[in-house]
Amino acid sequence: MRKFWGLTKRNLLVFFKDKTMIFFSMLTPIIIFVLYLLFLRGTYVSSLEHHAEKLLTLGLVTSGDLSALANGLLLTGIMGSALITIPYNCLVTLVSDREKGVDVDLTVTPASRLQIVLAYFTAAALSAILMTAMILLAGLLILQFSHATYLTAKALLLLFGTMILGAISSTAVFMAILLFIKSSSASAAFLGILSAASGFLIGAYIPISDFSSGIESFCNLFPATGITILIRRFLLTDLLNHVDAGIQGLDQGQFISAIKESFTFESSLFGKVLTLNQSYLYVIIITVAFLFAIALIYPKVYKRK
Repeated sequence: MRKFWGLTKRNLLVFFKDKTMIFFSMLTPIIIFVLYLLFLRGTYVSSLEHHAEKLLTLGLVTSGDLSALANGLLLTGIMGSALITIPYNCLVTLVSDREKGVDVDLTVTPASRLQIVLAYFTAAALSAILMTAMILLAGLLILQFSHATYLTAKALLLLFGTMILGAISSTAVFMAILLFIKSSSASAAFLGILSAASGFLIGAYIPISDFSSGIESFCNLFPATGITILIRRFLLTDLLNHVDAGIQGLDQGQFISAIKESFTFESSLFGKVLTLNQSYLYVIIITVAFLFAIALIYPKVYKRK
C-alpha cells in the first residue's frame, strides 16, 4: 500500500503544480457561465414564464421563484460540464508521463502495474472530486444568498454523493480512452471535441427533452448525462415543492409536471423511464465495467521495456 499511496501522492502533486492545466479544467464551466449570462438565462426565464404565465398573473408564482429555478438550471449545467472536463484534465498526467517516457521508469520499479494504474486513477478521481466539490459548494452559496433554495439536509447529502459518483464514473470512462492516446496534442484535440459536445450531451444548452427519443436515449447512455439529471433533480425538487405549495393545487400540479418534463428530471433509455435506483445502478455498472477494462488494458498498452 505504501507504493500505491506514494505514486498517488506523486500524481496529485504533478497535477496541482500545473496551474495552466487547472485553469483549462475549469474552462468549459466558465464558458457555460458566460453563455448563460449572455443569452441562456433569457431563454430559461422565457420558457419558465411561458409555463407560469397564468400563475404569474394570479400572483401564485413569483418572478423570484422563476429566477431561482433558472439559476438552479445554470448550476446544473455547470456541474454537468465540470464532471466531464475536469476528470478528463485530471488524467492528462497519464498521457504526459507516457509522452515523456516516465511510464518506462514506473514499470521498472517494484510497484506492480496494477498499483501504478490504480494510483493514476485514484489521483485523478480525488482531484476531480475536490475541484467539482468546490464548484458545487460555491454555486450553492451563491444560490442561497441570491434566492432561497429550500434545500434539505438529505438533498445536500444526495447532491454531494451524486457529484462524487459522477467524478469517479467520468474518471473511469476517460481513463480507458486515454490509455490509447500517446501524445498531449492528441489528448488536447480530443478535449476540444469533448468540450464542444458536452454541453449538448448533458442538456446544458438545450434541454434533452427537446431532442428526438433516439437522440435522447443516445445522450442518456453516457453516465455524465444521468448524473446531471440526478443533480438537477436533487437541486431543484425542494424549490419546486415550495412553488407547488404556493399554487395550492389550483392547477392540479400541471406547472411542476411541465417543468420536470421540459427540463428533464428523469433519465430514459429507449423509451423506458429509469427510476432513481435504476439510474444509480446504471452509472455504477458502467463505472465498474470501465474499471475492469482499465485493469485489462493497462498491462497490454504499458508493457515493460
